[in-house]
Amino acid sequence: MNIQISVKNFNFYYGKFQALRDINFNIPKRYITAIIGPSGCGKSTFLRSFNRMNDLISSVTMSGEINVDGENILTLDPVTLRKKIGMVFQRPNPFPKSIYENVAFGPRAHGLKRKDHLDEIVEKCLKDSYLWDEVKDNLHSSGLSLSSGQQQRLCIARALAVEPEIILMDEPASALDPIATLKIEELMQDLKQKYTIVIVTHNMQQAARASDYTAFFNMLPDRAGYLVEHAETQNLFTNPKEKLTEDYISGRFG
Repeated sequence: MNIQISVKNFNFYYGKFQALRDINFNIPKRYITAIIGPSGCGKSTFLRSFNRMNDLISSVTMSGEINVDGENILTLDPVTLRKKIGMVFQRPNPFPKSIYENVAFGPRAHGLKRKDHLDEIVEKCLKDSYLWDEVKDNLHSSGLSLSSGQQQRLCIARALAVEPEIILMDEPASALDPIATLKIEELMQDLKQKYTIVIVTHNMQQAARASDYTAFFNMLPDRAGYLVEHAETQNLFTNPKEKLTEDYISGRFG
């Protein structure tokens, strides 16, 4: 198995508060890894560490390693890193621009000017995000005019436009209805043919349906998040090694 992300003795602090403690596990290339656990255990903090989004918060410090393709990303330039690792947030956040300009924004920011090339990228990314057939006749309409599910797929298309290798998704379907949620899950299955996907979800059924591997996080008495168990999703849900994992996925947790 080809490991793309390797986390070693990773610790994360907001000032003096330790949010994550001694995290160690590997994420394989072109699979979907779900991160589950109770609120406050550091799931989103951990996910945002992969593309250094937490750098935007003052007083944050980190130690240990997050190696992506053998490079410790804690030492890399964040702008370069974010081209390689895209992010889709909990709530759809399209720019107040046209559908076309939302997708073209990233390539333009990286210096691409040729309209024919931008046209190709926009069409390809909208097709890859299952949105092209719904918007191809309205590319110059505002992205904000779309439904919530369409907006989230537009945000995925925007992330794909800079040709990342890894896509992070932080509760990408929590604000969507069941039909839109299933559309996102189907899309993820297609995307993993080309991309490594890491998703944070509170939805146990979604983790069981959509992911290949699952990591269960919990928090210690001092509220520091830690990894309880990481395994293939089917094994973790049907035969967990830790009683804490079994209690969580069966609803007896807390």
